[in-house]
Amino acid sequence: MKNFINKHIKHERDKEGDFGVRYLIHIPIGFIIGLTSFLPDNSLARLVEKYEQSEDQWVQDQAWKDYFGMIVGCAIGRLVLCGLLVWGIITLVKWLIALL
Repeated sequence: MKNFINKHIKHERDKEGDFGVRYLIHIPIGFIIGLTSFLPDNSLARLVEKYEQSEDQWVQDQAWKDYFGMIVGCAIGRLVLCGLLVWGIITLVKWLIALL
């Protein structure tokens, strides 16, 4: 399965051939960060950033692949969050109109 994913999801900067799998496994982490992006300090994003920096310092596994997946997941999470907020506002307005 890993070979199939890495064969179809590639990046020109990837020298190790593991971009696809690492990209896909970091999308859920980014999604959670995107959903919690309304928090004032977004400490979850900072925690993951520090972890990736530390890991890349010791392992030197090209952390940009992980960041790439997290950015995509974060964008999806924020779109979902915005959709939920718009849906909530529309529902609230409809409820207020029904009261009048």
